[in-house]
Amino acid sequence: MPEARKKPRTVLVLDGETRKALAVVRSLGRQGTRLIVVSHRESAIACKSRYAARAVRCPSPKAEPAAFQTWLLSFVRDARPDMLLPLTDRSVTQVLALEETLRPLTILPFVSNETFRAVADKGELVRTAQTLGIDTPHTAEVRGAKPPSPEDTEIVKTFRYPAVLKPRLSESQQGDRFQKVAVDYLRGPIQALATLSRNPEVAFLLQEKIAGDGVGVFALCHRGEALSLFCHRRRLEKPPSGGVSVLCESLPVDEAPVEDTLRLLEHYRWDGVAMVEYKRAEDGRFVLMEINPRFWGSLQLAIDCGIDFPRLLERLYEDGLEPGDEKLNAARTPVGRYPAGRRLRWFLGTVDHFLIRLKREPAGALIDTVFRNRLYLLARPTRTRWQVFRWDDPGPFFFEVGKWFTDVYYSLRKKAGA
Repeated sequence: MPEARKKPRTVLVLDGETRKALAVVRSLGRQGTRLIVVSHRESAIACKSRYAARAVRCPSPKAEPAAFQTWLLSFVRDARPDMLLPLTDRSVTQVLALEETLRPLTILPFVSNETFRAVADKGELVRTAQTLGIDTPHTAEVRGAKPPSPEDTEIVKTFRYPAVLKPRLSESQQGDRFQKVAVDYLRGPIQALATLSRNPEVAFLLQEKIAGDGVGVFALCHRGEALSLFCHRRRLEKPPSGGVSVLCESLPVDEAPVEDTLRLLEHYRWDGVAMVEYKRAEDGRFVLMEINPRFWGSLQLAIDCGIDFPRLLERLYEDGLEPGDEKLNAARTPVGRYPAGRRLRWFLGTVDHFLIRLKREPAGALIDTVFRNRLYLLARPTRTRWQVFRWDDPGPFFFEVGKWFTDVYYSLRKKAGA
């Protein structure tokens, strides 16, 4: 175990190119914590925050996983941060590959490698949830091959559509690189068979498509006990068919699947933060999608509503991974004691959502936006905050806008030259 410290004054935040990293940096920076922000990109949004004490570039954990691990171990040994926070599944995978070496050097406030692998395998998660009485999508397991096997071909042809085809593992390591296979939204078996043919040896789940709002239950846990909870639902996503949240809203705990979440987290004896994601089906059931064993994209909404998960996590583990009763109590928040109906908007994500719809169905996108307020531009403006722009820390917003216009410019140049 790391040597006990009065308070972790330096936190190493990985994945500085993400908005969740920006939320962590702002949360802990406002408390006086010194933050070293790391990204494989030359410029990263969280590094532009006034609360980032130091910005560091690292090898890409996707393109150069071995080089990233070597760099990380060397950097932690030299910098001796009090806490290490990886914020993407890819980085968590890399950190946990070094778990035995890193844990004596710094605090890793999240689940073990064994637990992470159990929930990262979506097929295994489905089976576990079913044994706990939690609703899951109708699921069949198939494997990529060229051509697909007769057995898998029969499964695909007899499955009910529309459906979703997703890899069992969001990312898998192929040699010295990570491979990420996109989720496919299917109208029929021909699409499914084509995807299986393009991805030999990849294990997939073929699942029924659940229409409805995405609902997330966020938790901070210690050994399976949930100390703090927050619930939200997604109003808009990018792409519109399903993806990252661009507009989300806080939910009362009695309108979210809290009991199912508590059973899951207790089963895994969860440590650290988790976001358990569901879809609310048309019949009102909450259907489990996945568990994210790290901070999530809409983290800023919980912070804005008073459930400051990064600060609570730091408070819980500031003296190591065996907090006493005083630390456990300090990390607890009263269940449901946060305002419902508060919203968080990712401005540029909303623009992208609209442009994607405009390209696919121009008339429908314009009618929905102007006459039906489907982007919620006029709804509860005083209860909606922007995810990136903050008056006390505007730098990340202007960085993001500049990068957006730059990306659009080069995309148009590429199309013009094609």
